[in-house]
Amino acid sequence: MAKPLTKNTLTAGIARISVGTDDTPFDVHLELLCDHSPYFDDLYADRAQSPVTELPIHFPDDDPDVFSVLISWMYCGQIAVKPQSVLFLIKLWVLAGKFEMVELQNNVISLCKTWIDSKSDTAFDDHTIHYVYSHTLPKSPLRLLVIDTWVRSATKSRFLGSDNLPREFLEELCCALIEWKEGSMESLGHTNTASRYFVPTSPVQDSGREIPRRREVCEIKRLATPDQIRNRKFKRPSPRIRKASPASSLRVMTPISTDTENDSNSQITSGMSSLQV
Repeated sequence: MAKPLTKNTLTAGIARISVGTDDTPFDVHLELLCDHSPYFDDLYADRAQSPVTELPIHFPDDDPDVFSVLISWMYCGQIAVKPQSVLFLIKLWVLAGKFEMVELQNNVISLCKTWIDSKSDTAFDDHTIHYVYSHTLPKSPLRLLVIDTWVRSATKSRFLGSDNLPREFLEELCCALIEWKEGSMESLGHTNTASRYFVPTSPVQDSGREIPRRREVCEIKRLATPDQIRNRKFKRPSPRIRKASPASSLRVMTPISTDTENDSNSQITSGMSSLQV
């Protein structure tokens, strides 16, 4: 649900964010980010004391199309575009988890469940299964959704036609099938509601399912401190919208150093064109 866009939200500054290998720029109201995402609230914890909005944040490994839907949800309170595929929804769920946006994750699950229930022979394909298992931890609700769907819908020919499925997936699928055969597993029909796969909104509720903590999946990199900034030389910023080029790979200049034992007069020089998170 979208939070009211108050005066404080709309006048507290703009966060500059670049996403993907092509540095697709996003300008987002800072307080809107912090209201919806504990990740950004922690990242910009010093926003009242320092001009953090002047420092760009970069997410090179994320998909700009998925990120745009996430930002749209912050403003509108709903997933306003028709998903390109169930994999697109899963990527959105993973990205929302990275930014600790539980409400969006559960909205995505509801859409996924609706899509699954509308088809009688749904079974996630190999690529989607690999993506889920490489981006989640054991006992993730997203893994549970994949397993339940396979137990309900997969066929022998579908299974034999699969190649190199993750070992964890195969083990969990076998356990689920045995539980279903023994009658200890609840019915896997359309009666299962989306809430079975929701991420608990409070960590206290997570004692049984061991939902992966987003901070365990991705390390949070913080903004440079004022002292670090004063000790570094900054490169003149280039236009934000540009095509990927060899020069774009120099987004972050790492310190260059030499062995002080061989050259006592060596110095460390560094430059930074942007901060990468």
